[in-house]
Amino acid sequence: AVDAAVVVWNPLAHGRTDIVTVRLESPVGPGARVVDADGVELPVLLEDDGHSVSWRADGVGSVGWRSYRLRPGRKAAGWQAIDGVGIANEHHRLRVDPSRGGAVESLVDLHGDRELIATGRVGNELAVYDEYPAHPQAGEGPWHLLPSGPVRCSSAAAADSVQAYRCALGERLVVRGHIDDTLRYTQVLTLWHGIERVECRTTIDEFTGADRLLR
Repeated sequence: AVDAAVVVWNPLAHGRTDIVTVRLESPVGPGARVVDADGVELPVLLEDDGHSVSWRADGVGSVGWRSYRLRPGRKAAGWQAIDGVGIANEHHRLRVDPSRGGAVESLVDLHGDRELIATGRVGNELAVYDEYPAHPQAGEGPWHLLPSGPVRCSSAAAADSVQAYRCALGERLVVRGHIDDTLRYTQVLTLWHGIERVECRTTIDEFTGADRLLR
């Protein structure tokens, strides 16, 4: 509940800075604030109609913990739509290509100004392979996962939509696309402020290829 204590526990053998998300049975609203043990107010993200509150927990020690308090706030702090097909933080700069299914066409490591996507290639691509109905020699069932050759990739068609968002904790891209009539997907790529990680979540919204292999 709002105005309650939250303890963040780090079970790892090293210190950690990461995003913390608290799920609430009763929604907060119209906003919420998160205050650490020193009384410092932290940037927050509200999602799921106020049932989810997220913030960044900095430098929680190995096998250590930190406490925070949730307090009422005056306004919501959610994702806001922005223009463009690229996002960035202190560690990475990422750009997708809507004409190739919203696949990642550029991922730059800003520490060394190094491009991580090979020339002419894309990242975060989905592929659907036709499979043999049974092993072509042994005759056994399809659990061998043996592609028969034909393959269709998400980069072969334009994305249905690409939308960039920004919040107090970072930036993200939401890509929606399809592979023929076989597959519809949603990909969410997120770069959190202060965290050296590219986060990707793929959801298969529709898949009609029971006899096909998805990679």
